[in-house]
Amino acid sequence: MTRLLILAAVAAVLLIAVKWAFLAALPYRRLPRHRVRCLRLRLHLRLHPGPGHATVIELWLRWGKLAAFRRSRRARPALSFWQRALGPASAYSILIGRAHYRHKLRLPVEEHAVVQSPPRGGKTGWLASVILHYPGPVISTTTKHDMFELTSAIRARRGPVHVFNPQGVGNVPSTFRWDPLDGCQDPATAIRRADAFAESVSQRGVEDGSFWSAKASDYLRAYFHAAALGGLDLRDVARWVTGSGAAEPESILNRYPGTGRQWAAQLAELRGEANRTAQTIRMTMSRALAFLADPALAASVLPLPGGSLDLELFLRQAGSLYLIAETRGEDAPVAPLFACLASELHYTACLAGSRMPGGRLDPPLLMALDEVTQICPVPVPSWLADSGGKGIQIITVAHGEAQLRSRWGADGARVIMDTSGAKIWLPGITDPQALEAASILCGTAAVREHGQQHHTRHPVLTPEMISQLPARHALVIRSGHSPVIARLPMGWNDHAYKAARHVRLVTPRLPPAPGRSGPPAANLPGDPRPDSAADPAPAGLAPYPAGRYPWDA
Repeated sequence: MTRLLILAAVAAVLLIAVKWAFLAALPYRRLPRHRVRCLRLRLHLRLHPGPGHATVIELWLRWGKLAAFRRSRRARPALSFWQRALGPASAYSILIGRAHYRHKLRLPVEEHAVVQSPPRGGKTGWLASVILHYPGPVISTTTKHDMFELTSAIRARRGPVHVFNPQGVGNVPSTFRWDPLDGCQDPATAIRRADAFAESVSQRGVEDGSFWSAKASDYLRAYFHAAALGGLDLRDVARWVTGSGAAEPESILNRYPGTGRQWAAQLAELRGEANRTAQTIRMTMSRALAFLADPALAASVLPLPGGSLDLELFLRQAGSLYLIAETRGEDAPVAPLFACLASELHYTACLAGSRMPGGRLDPPLLMALDEVTQICPVPVPSWLADSGGKGIQIITVAHGEAQLRSRWGADGARVIMDTSGAKIWLPGITDPQALEAASILCGTAAVREHGQQHHTRHPVLTPEMISQLPARHALVIRSGHSPVIARLPMGWNDHAYKAARHVRLVTPRLPPAPGRSGPPAANLPGDPRPDSAADPAPAGLAPYPAGRYPWDA
């Protein structure tokens, strides 16, 4: 009798488990009275979220290792079939997280992603887990040094680690200084870098902002070209922009026929009658170079000869580059500088990939652009169109779609959402427009409400269900796929990071970046230094405190 009771209890438990596990996959089901509460419970139990979500078969065919492997030959042409088949899936895909029943969700390295998350929503931990296992070079932008601390020790095993932190955030030293004028003797390089500086200046609230950015770029390219030909630096360019010594760049450019004289004539127009147009253009250029008024930030663009970062070597060695800056107001002071460096790396990667088999960079480059609208405002909408086919994967992270619209306008934000293969919403989003758009993308499912005998169509996920997802979960949508709710991996829970932390090997010690010393080219407006003062050491170049790490002993 006792044995029968035990068997009956076990059978009841099994029946309940089967009901919870597979009832949501059946075509005939009822709508829960409290959908948010029911969804959270099922997610905590790792069960199927409900009608309309991806089934187990869909997870296996479209989201798992098999689906990523089918596209791996195109994404990683340098790897043989057996290397891709027997090697880890991280060689050609990134892990988004785990869906119901712990099925892994993988995204091919040729597919972009856009992440919307409120502050402290878990985006940093998830990005760190992606960076830890990425097969190729990585560039990471962030406003804090936690991304560096979570990933640098593990990434140092794969390739060199570089940091560009002019403001010294978190006392992490910069490993190099970078001069945007290096190479601007070539007019094409000057044009490319001037475009990056001018387009990074926010034109919010300015009528015809794109026109003023384009005109500012036209003059900046001439200044950059003249300074490079004359062996000068950005401080001279800033001085010319304010109108001091405006005839100097024209004199330099007139020595060179062709493009030089053409650009000299263009600068002469700017030096003509003082009108509102010239003042607006100068204001845009001054904002792009405003960081030079800070002596420490100005020193970050004054490397020793040959001391700049070799971008081609960085890509070949699968290095890691961390761009760290704090924001002051709307944008970071070094945002134009970061945008120029990131744009140059993107261009170098495209050029290097075009010479490789398949016409793409292999291993691919990951651009993890956190706080992209504030510290590294690169032209993401135009990049996303073809970067995936060139071996560059871009992960755009923002607090919401409104932040994207504030930088690139409604059309630019729409382009980012349309061209990103994976769209990821983390819990806590409160923008009704973004939540409604995500709910519409999830589609509808036919269910019966309580008291009804017929099926009616209801949203798979309502806006409140998306906003109230459990912590460390996210809604993931890809084109042509059913929606999936994933439990996201966090970098601090990664086995590699835990092992490094166990032996107190968390962040590598970085050598400070050497730079120029001696008198500056000329005082900038508001610069209190005398002309004979030496350049100060840039912020963030002080070594770590002794004894903080085991190798300091």
